[in-house]
Amino acid sequence: MIKQIKDKESLYNRFKKDVFLFAYHIGDLDDFYFSDCKWFGLEENDQIVEVILLYSGLKIPTLLIFGSIKKIPKLVEDIIKKLPDRFFCHYQENFHEYFKSDYQMTFLGTHLKMRFQGDLSKLSIINTSNTVHLTENDESNLLSLYQEAYPEGYFVPYMLKSNKYYGVKQDNKIVSVAGVHVFSKLYNIAVLGNITTHPNYRGRGLAKKCIIELLKSFDGEVNQIGLNVKKDNYIALQLYKNLGFKVHSTYKEAYFERI
Repeated sequence: MIKQIKDKESLYNRFKKDVFLFAYHIGDLDDFYFSDCKWFGLEENDQIVEVILLYSGLKIPTLLIFGSIKKIPKLVEDIIKKLPDRFFCHYQENFHEYFKSDYQMTFLGTHLKMRFQGDLSKLSIINTSNTVHLTENDESNLLSLYQEAYPEGYFVPYMLKSNKYYGVKQDNKIVSVAGVHVFSKLYNIAVLGNITTHPNYRGRGLAKKCIIELLKSFDGEVNQIGLNVKKDNYIALQLYKNLGFKVHSTYKEAYFERI
């Protein structure tokens, strides 16, 4: 049976089998994000076997499709008419093929899911004194940075309410930032995101300091920390590896618009 799922416990029991593959899904179970989610589930013998998540908390919705090549096609077929006219999609395998009769696709690259396996005590000795905790008062300043340095990013101002954004300021302007896409103490998960540095300030290690300060803020709150990075973003990938992140899995990203 295919239906919309609203029971958090049932969803979590499905996702906890592979925490870092489903890190976004788990984080989105938190009340902070849950109202912006639709969970389309395939049930067999009263158990959820596959779930497709539609997240609408951004300007353009995002669809997340991870699961079995045997089960996902049936689920996509059932919900395709219920989907928005345009959305970003994170997916495994060749799941994009199930949309080709209804949508035009723009491929956006192959990405890596990474998990933090580093040593926070070793990172803590790095001087991050020039980083600052960002609040909702920094909204306009931060939006200006993203417009110049990362216009294709997924930041929306309400994310500052997560209390997990750190930056570096120069001349009263934010020039580097690291934050989260999802963060939940309840579900013991954080996924880093919206990390960027102004082009005029790159190469100075500022993003590294912001990330370290962010990682330190998770101490005693969550110990499952992940991030996503484009596979060919070699500079960022090397930075994350140096900080203690390891590759967990691969996925693809695309933009779909209904024909």
